[in-house]
Amino acid sequence: MPAAQQINLAQWQEHFDFLLPKKEFLRGDEVADALDADERTAIRLFDDQQLMGHEFNAAKGHRQHRRYRRSSIILFLAKSANYTPSDLRDRLMEVVATLPRSDKAFLYQRLGESLRNA
Repeated sequence: MPAAQQINLAQWQEHFDFLLPKKEFLRGDEVADALDADERTAIRLFDDQQLMGHEFNAAKGHRQHRRYRRSSIILFLAKSANYTPSDLRDRLMEVVATLPRSDKAFLYQRLGESLRNA
């Protein structure tokens, strides 16, 4: 994504919503799962200030704990994506256009059910 392009966080939040638990602050293992990476990657991104959050020492002599802001994870994913949500929809439509009519009908039905249940 070009750096000069304005990021619409709400659009990306909707796009990545399924990846993250529905809470404001996430643990390192939750961030790692969302990024499909090791927890050390989340720590490195935090230390490099690419992910925002809070760091604290739970008890004297214990390791540092980090909590990551959900919005900063979505922002990181948006900044690192080489596509936009509309690009993804356009590509999906290109694929759908190649499908036989019966498959399109099946997808139409299932999407309708999904939208009614949302």
